[in-house]
Amino acid sequence: MSTPSLERINVNFPRPVLDDLRRLVPAKRRSEVIARATARELRRLKLAAQFETLEHTPAWRTEEYAYLPDGMAIDSFVAKLRASSTYAPARVQAPMASRRKAQRE
Repeated sequence: MSTPSLERINVNFPRPVLDDLRRLVPAKRRSEVIARATARELRRLKLAAQFETLEHTPAWRTEEYAYLPDGMAIDSFVAKLRASSTYAPARVQAPMASRRKAQRE
């Protein structure tokens, strides 16, 4: 796995935010904290943009699924699908328990 390239930037923070950052985060971890917070906010903005797009161009077109006009019809369809032999739920593999070496006394 390659290390992402880093680039230095200059940003301005409101004084109270900067004071909290300096008080709560050690100097050597500030860039990491700021980068993680920025990435989290960007993910939130991207998701909001996707919902905004779906509001104008919905993924579900009622005319394509006339046999599923409402939530009750969808629930019934899913229940029948699950009861049929054609439905195969995705298998989720349980995480393997970590094995630790026994400590010698």
